[in-house]
Amino acid sequence: MDYKQKDIEAFIKFLKQNEIGLDRARKIIHKVANVSPTNRRTLWKMTRFSFYVWQRLKEHKENMLGSKINTCKRVVNSPEYLRMYKTFPFGPFSEAREVKNLNLLITDPRQQIHFRSRNFVYKGTSKNIPQELLDKIC
Repeated sequence: MDYKQKDIEAFIKFLKQNEIGLDRARKIIHKVANVSPTNRRTLWKMTRFSFYVWQRLKEHKENMLGSKINTCKRVVNSPEYLRMYKTFPFGPFSEAREVKNLNLLITDPRQQIHFRSRNFVYKGTSKNIPQELLDKIC
């Protein structure tokens, strides 16, 4: 990362204005930067993100990358999604609700921090998906 002095000064000013100590700021940044699913909701979110990324990769490879909502529909209709859904105690499955929730989740700007190369591997491997490719398909 290339940090400019004015950005650093603006960050420090923000911390002072909001009375956030350096140790607390470091802990917050560390927590956000090192996402590791520990509860079932976070684990389910990251699982859905993986399904979505894998579907987008497949569509990209087949040169049929379309709208995100259509990808969400394909993901939710997949047997893997339904099988994983049943492992989490969320109640009865509703396709329309799941498509809507997945689309809202992937398009939420607050969730973009999770779409990093370190969080996604190619399906069936342990090789990380390059960030440039993630940026292109997501």
